[in-house]
Amino acid sequence: MYEYRIYKEVYDEMISGRKNIEIRLLTDKSEQIKVGDTLTFKVIDEDLFLTTKVTNKYIFDDVDELWTNEDVRRRSSIRDTKEDFVKLLYEIFGEEKVKASKLVGIEFQICIDE
Repeated sequence: MYEYRIYKEVYDEMISGRKNIEIRLLTDKSEQIKVGDTLTFKVIDEDLFLTTKVTNKYIFDDVDELWTNEDVRRRSSIRDTKEDFVKLLYEIFGEEKVKASKLVGIEFQICIDE
């Protein structure tokens, strides 16, 4: 099981069904994630979380490659211009890390407790 921290706005997009792909930098952690794994997304500074199952994983060499995949962008709930999206990535992860890293899109399905 893996855990990622997210903002409340991201949580809302996930719950609504508008977002079912989370974009992250490709790190040792995200590289190990496989289809079928369980991910928990925990809202920063709140007692909210989602448990999900990984259904697919996309790896992009850079923002330019990700940007050409309209389906991943749409299902990642990216509505910004490319420039605004890059600026957001820089704010979250840092410019140097974004420029030096590949990106990963982790497709997921929310787990419903029975």
